[in-house]
Amino acid sequence: MRVYAVASGKGGVGKTTTVANLGAVLAAGGHETVVVDADLGMGNLAGALGVDADEGPTVHDVLAGRATAAEARREGPVGLGVLPASDSLDDFGAANPSNLTALLDGLDEAGAEVVLVDTSAGLSHDSVEPLRIADEVLLVSTPERGALGDTAKTRDVAGRFGTPMAGAVVTRIASDTDLDAVADRLGVPIRGSIPDDPAVSAAAEGGDPLVVAAPDAPATDAYRRLAVDLTGDGSLAPTEPADEDDGADTDDPSAPADGDGGDEAPPTDEAGDERTGFLRWLLR
Repeated sequence: MRVYAVASGKGGVGKTTTVANLGAVLAAGGHETVVVDADLGMGNLAGALGVDADEGPTVHDVLAGRATAAEARREGPVGLGVLPASDSLDDFGAANPSNLTALLDGLDEAGAEVVLVDTSAGLSHDSVEPLRIADEVLLVSTPERGALGDTAKTRDVAGRFGTPMAGAVVTRIASDTDLDAVADRLGVPIRGSIPDDPAVSAAAEGGDPLVVAAPDAPATDAYRRLAVDLTGDGSLAPTEPADEDDGADTDDPSAPADGDGGDEAPPTDEAGDERTGFLRWLLR
């Protein structure tokens, strides 16, 4: 079992969104994956996946010793295992973050292959404990200066525990985002870059992961590429669209050769766009 603590320095940068959508991509691709909401004060992972946290035991119950990880696990979309957090203040007071190791041991015994732990933002006992016990830390940040500075602090905290860095996921990128500068600021490689895509918020609002709500969206493809990069499983990669020109195979013996008196070959657009040139030739 591989445990990733998905962490950031501040809230609102797409950490929970990354846990939900990366987890769903892995689960849909056949990897036994569980997501754990370890944001004990402000957890909202269950809502992003359409899971009702009130239907049974939660992460808080497991950390309080009142339930096992198997009892708290719910079946989420596309076969994704979900351990939701409670929104009760009483449950928050009873939960002991130090019991997170036992929770993860229970998932390991149940056969989990990948576990993504959604951590809380900032620096507190419940946010730091996942950084200490995870196999790797996956940072999440937007490209904004303030978010990067806070995320770099989270990296430093994990470094004090000696926990390896898996790298960073940069969310809400634009066409002019300088990912090299972001990597330099964080001091870790960029493992995934997620575009500022309206499909992300729409899917979260509907309680579905992107692979269900918008399987062909740019952000969905970005999370697929992130999954491939982390696991090495090429079957998780986005499906490439069919090449519209595949029918014009010059090796086809039935196709007229140059000078054979066949139809005039489609011109190439002056800007180099061969498909546009093909359509002009076809419709004339």
